[in-house]
Amino acid sequence: MGNAEMDDVWCRVIADRANCVVVNIDYRLAPQHKFPTAVYECYEVVQWLVDHPEQFSITPQKVAIGGHSAGGNLATAVCLLNLERGNELPIIYQIIDYAPLDLHTDPALKPSFKDAIPVKMARLFNASYVETEEDARNPLASPLFAESLQGLPDALVITAEHDSLAAEGEQYAERLKQAGVKVTYKDYKGMPHGFTHVGDLAVAEHAWHLMCDKLKEAFSKSCEPM
Repeated sequence: MGNAEMDDVWCRVIADRANCVVVNIDYRLAPQHKFPTAVYECYEVVQWLVDHPEQFSITPQKVAIGGHSAGGNLATAVCLLNLERGNELPIIYQIIDYAPLDLHTDPALKPSFKDAIPVKMARLFNASYVETEEDARNPLASPLFAESLQGLPDALVITAEHDSLAAEGEQYAERLKQAGVKVTYKDYKGMPHGFTHVGDLAVAEHAWHLMCDKLKEAFSKSCEPM
């Protein structure tokens, strides 16, 4: 659902506060374009940016990727695909914001909250994106099923306490830590899925500012001499 323009206002916040170029990827949507179409489209956009840095005056050695909800899933998948390809893209940071990271487990078996995504809707989302059980267990669709996370970029993982996806987000953050990846994990208490876009503005701004500050930190570290 939705379109890239819905995030433009927040992209401007990130560009301003983190002092960076933000590229908002308008990937094709399911169910017309099922897994793994969006994963490879996102990967190819990052690859094109790295290969054509002059187009947006970017520093190709300083690239971060992130997203919210489904976008967080795609950002995580791009990092895993990049790892699979020998880290050919210089992705130095990933931001995973209340992302679905396990499309195989029945949503009815996940934690339940009054303001969480309804089970029927979650099932519809999953069925629209993946066609088979094998697809649902593929780490590029369900990153939680990745065998190894070693070598992935440092990460900010954000979850919302009253989100049925919070447990898998926390689990993924812990797996990243165990794999030696530097992780900042933040669970926003009392918040539902999508809280960065609707709801309490003060809490949403805190999350956006955390993302920006972590990006600034990552970009400044990448400039340090070896």
